[in-house]
Amino acid sequence: MGAAMFPVKRKSDDITKAERNMGKSIVTSFLALFRSKDNVNIRNVRLDHLQYMLIFPLAPVFANMQGILFSDSIRLFGLDAMTLMGSAYCIGAGALFAFSNVKNMTRVSRISATVAAASYIPWIMMDEGHLSLMLAILFMFFLGGCAACAAFAYTFALNNTERLLGAAMISTFFALNQIDSGLSLLSGLFDKTYLTALVAGSCACLFLYRTRDFAVAENKPKATLYPALKLTLYFFVAHYFVEIFYTYLPGASMPNAMVANGTVGILVVCLAVALQFITKRSIWNMCNLFFLAEIGTYILYFMPEGSALRSFARFLHGFEQMGYIAAYYLLGCVFKKHGDFRIFKLCLVTILPVSMLSYVIPGIFASYAPTLLPLAATLTSGAVFVVFILMSPAYSKHLFFAEWSDDFYGVDMAEAGQKIKQSGMLEGLNLSPREKEVASLLLQGQSAKDIAKKLEITISTANFHIKNLYKKLNIGSRSELFARFASHNIFSKL
Repeated sequence: MGAAMFPVKRKSDDITKAERNMGKSIVTSFLALFRSKDNVNIRNVRLDHLQYMLIFPLAPVFANMQGILFSDSIRLFGLDAMTLMGSAYCIGAGALFAFSNVKNMTRVSRISATVAAASYIPWIMMDEGHLSLMLAILFMFFLGGCAACAAFAYTFALNNTERLLGAAMISTFFALNQIDSGLSLLSGLFDKTYLTALVAGSCACLFLYRTRDFAVAENKPKATLYPALKLTLYFFVAHYFVEIFYTYLPGASMPNAMVANGTVGILVVCLAVALQFITKRSIWNMCNLFFLAEIGTYILYFMPEGSALRSFARFLHGFEQMGYIAAYYLLGCVFKKHGDFRIFKLCLVTILPVSMLSYVIPGIFASYAPTLLPLAATLTSGAVFVVFILMSPAYSKHLFFAEWSDDFYGVDMAEAGQKIKQSGMLEGLNLSPREKEVASLLLQGQSAKDIAKKLEITISTANFHIKNLYKKLNIGSRSELFARFASHNIFSKL
């Protein structure tokens, strides 16, 4: 009777309630992220940093060039040229970058570029065969080193707007290369000329690197692997595993497929840039569009060859470019905010060699179980997307709606905060010396907790100074603080 009058609360009731709350949290976070916006501005582009925007786009073009210069019959150790060259690219990026530091970055970049060019020249002139494949592997190994150095410069030498446009250039070069390969202009002569121009451009950009432009990385305090970095790295690796399966699918290297993929890719790049500069839609939306398009692509591959839906898959795959843009942009932004050279190097040396699995796994399926490849691609893509959605609360808390997210959504202020302090722009605003210090730290992306630690004050005191600062400047948030000083065109001086 007592049990009937006073029901015992079961542990399963708590679990059910926790599950409902978790589901609600995921939905709430997803909707909030969907509505979130960024704020990049074309005025923040610095022409004297063009070499850092261009170099990174050039190297990744070669990651999927096997169909141009090697047939499927050329193999070593039972693996095709695509798998071997892609693996060499990833291993080279990690191995060569392992011996670099901020001070010798320029030297390592030039050495990598020199050896890559020296191995590329005889390779491009030879007929396909095992010797040419070995030269290609050597070239890709050192090209990986070039890409690693370029990734470092892309991360620490650029601001957010430059980084977004640099990522868009990656996709543009890649899409143009697909169109060229599919059309086989001038009976393939243009392919080699185009690729040679890219190698020459890569080397030229690497030789224009300036050590002083990396000072921001050298002077950063010691960092740890923040949750924001882990979440960004997950999407970066996940997008590679999702995208690379397509390269091994039947007909992916056919001329009509490459033209379709490249043409849509150009349109997708335009769409991505429009989302950021015109509608100001958050980069989060680009991540989701990428996953949905790739999953749709692989599902359509279950349709019969020659059907309209199967052909549509080759157009839909052009949304891979949105994944590239989102992955590189996010990684660069978050690493510059929360990372340092040590963390960047550790992640690069670890992740890039591991990323060669993104080539090896589908390569094994293609070689030994080709009929299962569409199923493997669909299941892999679906699994990583489900995990991505389930982590929406974490992305919301630690990345897109973190305490420092005003800095992330606006312009890159890591260098601007120091420049503003040096320029005297904080003078004449009726600010106390402490409020000027707080303003400078806010503009460098520091949170209230970071400011309190830096100035050796309590968090409540830091918040008190921030509140007074905003009141005196007649603003209500850090994004308005950024906008106030961005209007002085200080970025043209960076």
